[in-house]
Amino acid sequence: MPSVNEILRALYGAYRLARFDAGGLAYFDATPGGFWKSFFAAVIVLPLYLLLLAVRLQGDLPEGTPARFLAIELIAYVIGWVIYPLVMATVARLIDRERHYVRYIVAYNWASVWQNVLYLPVAILSVAGLLAGGAAGFIALAALVAVLVYAWFVARIALALPGLHAVPLVALDVVLGLLLNGFADSLL
Repeated sequence: MPSVNEILRALYGAYRLARFDAGGLAYFDATPGGFWKSFFAAVIVLPLYLLLLAVRLQGDLPEGTPARFLAIELIAYVIGWVIYPLVMATVARLIDRERHYVRYIVAYNWASVWQNVLYLPVAILSVAGLLAGGAAGFIALAALVAVLVYAWFVARIALALPGLHAVPLVALDVVLGLLLNGFADSLL
């Protein structure tokens, strides 16, 4: 588990990346130990995710118990945090960026905190019915675009890729997330 100082340093690095400052990479522990510690980001995001699940529980859910819903969603949450890094282990080798893989996943995981801090409140408000109409769609789209552009920048900088070469990696991440969510939803 990372120390409070390590967490704050990594979150600051991710914040700098969100401002399109490549110097943010210097704040990450891009060692094998830092790689494993970066998955602590999932713990930081978990309270917001649980709030989203609580709001969803108040709405119309398919048949089943709340316990089944929570079990499926929490398992999908854990898988969601590991599926892309697992796939990227092979992709990084295929695109000759294996030497940057650890740095990328560390940055990717910590950047995910800020992405979720931006996007999950929008999702919560939408699911709760507090964002509706054209403004809701615009806000959700703006948040999604911001998250995707941020993910693109992190991939480009951390993997030392030319700009357009990072686009398919972001698309891969999105597709994996959609497939996982679709599968989890099919189990409900």
